[in-house]
Amino acid sequence: MKECPNCHAEMGADVNFCTNCGTDLRQVAVSEEKPAPATLEPKAAPVQEAEVKAEDQADSQASGQAINVLSTYWQWLLHAWKKPAEAVAAEKWYGLTTLILEDLFFILAGLTGINKLASSLTTSYPYFSSIITELKSNISSYVMISVVLGQVVVLAINYFAMKRFAKSEFDFLGYLNRYAHLSAYSLILNVLFWLFALTGSLRLQGILLSMTAVVGFVALIYVLLEEKAEKIDQMQFALVISIIVLIVVMIVVNMFFKEFVSKIESVTNQQISSLLGSSY
Repeated sequence: MKECPNCHAEMGADVNFCTNCGTDLRQVAVSEEKPAPATLEPKAAPVQEAEVKAEDQADSQASGQAINVLSTYWQWLLHAWKKPAEAVAAEKWYGLTTLILEDLFFILAGLTGINKLASSLTTSYPYFSSIITELKSNISSYVMISVVLGQVVVLAINYFAMKRFAKSEFDFLGYLNRYAHLSAYSLILNVLFWLFALTGSLRLQGILLSMTAVVGFVALIYVLLEEKAEKIDQMQFALVISIIVLIVVMIVVNMFFKEFVSKIESVTNQQISSLLGSSY
């Protein structure tokens, strides 16, 4: 490139006279051609690597903590199955979670059995399918409410007795932990109860149901006997509380049973009246 010394216009290296002002460029030195400025491509928005790494670490820590919590809970369950009578430190939610799982599998087993029975009756007696369907719905509700309410009432009475007579130092969640640790076999039994309900083995279901009741009752008594009653002998204390628990359970079950029977009679009468009316 040549630069005109007069008008400073840029000319090609082979131009001898300035095309702008006519100045003689033969003596002007040729300079190196300046490269055209490169066009900068728009860059993508910069990634906040530190934030991404922080999020990944947070997710990893949360996942690790969840796995650690489940692993610790599983170890607690294993200890309960191996040495149920040996007290061990536990998080507050261990016992409540175990009891919820026990009730869940028990209810699933009951609902599975009810559905199988209803399907069998509907196949055998198709004319009463509407009655059977209505009764199945009411029985299912009865089973769920009875299981949950029955267990809550029993545990509440037992805990109250321990606080009132034995001066127990347990809070309620601590008491649930101890009871659930002693009755942890109920979780295995209820899972088996549900599996046998899927296969329709009524005899095995009856055996497992009886074993579950025995395990729960023994756990109640054992928790009571671990505490030192101040006003009455331990065995007498356990016997009295057991009788009270049984009476309360019988009252609650009787109340629900009467309501349940009344509902069955109402549904049956409605369906029969409907069938008789349509036949005429």
